Amino acid sequence: MSGRTLARIRNRASIVGVLILLSSAGIATAQDLGFNPVSPPWREQLPQRREVARILVGEREIEVELALTSEEQQLGLGYRDGLDPETGMLFVKERAAPASFWMKGMRFCLDIIWIEGANIVGAAETVCPDPQNTEDAERATFKSPIPVSFILEMPAGWLDDQGFGEGTPVRIPDGLSDLKS
Repeated sequence: MSGRTLARIRNRASIVGVLILLSSAGIATAQDLGFNPVSPPWREQLPQRREVARILVGEREIEVELALTSEEQQLGLGYRDGLDPETGMLFVKERAAPASFWMKGMRFCLDIIWIEGANIVGAAETVCPDPQNTEDAERATFKSPIPVSFILEMPAGWLDDQGFGEGTPVRIPDGLSDLKS
């Protein structure tokens, strides 16, 4: 290696060291220094407001974001910090089919509620995110007890707080089935 190359490497290392010191001292950030780092989605709240509808569970009206497309359903509520009170997400299936969910990308606990024939047919209650660095093959999965047309995700404990369970009626607006993926 030539002396000139070594000098360049030392200069760059010095610059990087100074940048690290300035940044850690709170004097400069990467953006202040002209860098535009891209944060991965798990580091920030994703703006995911989707089409919404109002449904009735028991006598409780709730607003739900609709997960209609396969892309929306794959992401679900992943990479969000939570849900507003009395809101959830409703997954609308093309036809009744076995459903399986996992908590990849989730930051908060949920009740996953299986709906078929205008009733709750089961639920996975207070399901929480996997520990960091969990391999996909090691993730817990939560399966519907029968084929379902709708899956409702609500904050953990919601079912218990409301006293709802298997057999609770669910009214979904007419026409919502026409939007199915």
